[in-house]
Amino acid sequence: MRNSKEINIILLLWGLIFVVISAFFREYVRYYLYLSIIIIIPIMILNMIRQRREDKLNGTKIFQASIYRMLIMAAVLLVFFFITKQNHT
Repeated sequence: MRNSKEINIILLLWGLIFVVISAFFREYVRYYLYLSIIIIIPIMILNMIRQRREDKLNGTKIFQASIYRMLIMAAVLLVFFFITKQNHT
């Protein structure tokens, strides 16, 4: 398991690279975001598998809490999508 400081540094660097790309190379922002999605989905899946395994061994509910957090964030993103949706017809 990685240290949370290492993960925070990686996320900070990833965000700074995004800021640089969006400031200087605007045509590559979409591809950088695609790359971010491709990288984060396997990491999320592996993390969920690890959490479920830990829950079975220790009798905790970390996996269930993670699922609830994802559902809440999906609902928030859906609300923001409908709030910001504009009619272009």
